[in-house]
Amino acid sequence: MADLEREGAVEEAQEWTQTQSVKRLFLPEPERAPSIGPGDPLVRVVVAVPMERTIQQEAFFGFIRLFRQGWSMAQLPYCRNDVAREWFGRFLRDTKDEDGTPRYTHMLMLDSDHVHPEDIVQRLARWVWLYPNTVKVVGGLNFRRGEPYDPCAFVNPGDGKFHRLADWGHGLMEVEALGTGSMLISREVFEQIPEPWFEYQYPGGDFTPGTDMSFSSKCRAAGIKLWVDGSTTSPHLGVREIGQDEYREYVARQQGKTVLVSPEDAQLLAAYKAEHAERARLLAANQEMLLRAEAERIAPVQKVNGTNDDDLIEWDPERQAFFAPTKTVEVIPE
Repeated sequence: MADLEREGAVEEAQEWTQTQSVKRLFLPEPERAPSIGPGDPLVRVVVAVPMERTIQQEAFFGFIRLFRQGWSMAQLPYCRNDVAREWFGRFLRDTKDEDGTPRYTHMLMLDSDHVHPEDIVQRLARWVWLYPNTVKVVGGLNFRRGEPYDPCAFVNPGDGKFHRLADWGHGLMEVEALGTGSMLISREVFEQIPEPWFEYQYPGGDFTPGTDMSFSSKCRAAGIKLWVDGSTTSPHLGVREIGQDEYREYVARQQGKTVLVSPEDAQLLAAYKAEHAERARLLAANQEMLLRAEAERIAPVQKVNGTNDDDLIEWDPERQAFFAPTKTVEVIPE
């Protein structure tokens, strides 16, 4: 398919029927994907990460796995989301090598609150390599981190409203609006559309739509199609409040699951317990006294002789795996 298009042939795109007869162009998953790396001469990608929020460790390690492959990075200090995206767009458009040729052909914007796949660049870049004249903007199928956790990809069936996808295929689908959680954008887009590209618009007086919707609107006005890759997802991270209901929900999910240890681990644990039985007894007595003091709302009692703060931190009967690593298996409930 790629060779045919590069010779000028018309690309083949299948019509994919959505719910209620909404039809969109669909490009199926290629049987053979190109091998794209940091040195690819046709698709030269620079990765950009808007630093608007603190990066959780899951996302941080994901970026380490990504950048150690050698991908270039557009570096920008901590700043507001729309400001960062505007700067990144100008960086892609204006950065040139010494001979005056553009240094990069595409920019991959990755939000910092997602765990991006290690091969996220290759997965999205394969589409612009295969269909360079058609795919100018492509993103992964990402989901809202709050209930009902629906996809951040939208179609307009003709009623003037955006509807989230109810289903998607294993390939590339045309949409009218797309979230910017993981979005690969061609340099030509920033050359064709005048600034600003990403801006907050508040027609209803609230905080919607965001920069992703405004960018999608500008692309549609310029005749640039938006594509979503239904086979590529970057899990969305969030902070969840935990209370009684969440605890009971967790307990219900854990019914029928049993944690076991291997014979070797069990022997190590038993030996450790025997060696430190007296220490465990003293600490347990101390914990009981502290709990009793708290229940009676009186000043904490004196600690049991022979224990100290380090002991309280190091030993926890409920965290035995800390001292003897265990293997966890699931068994069928009786």
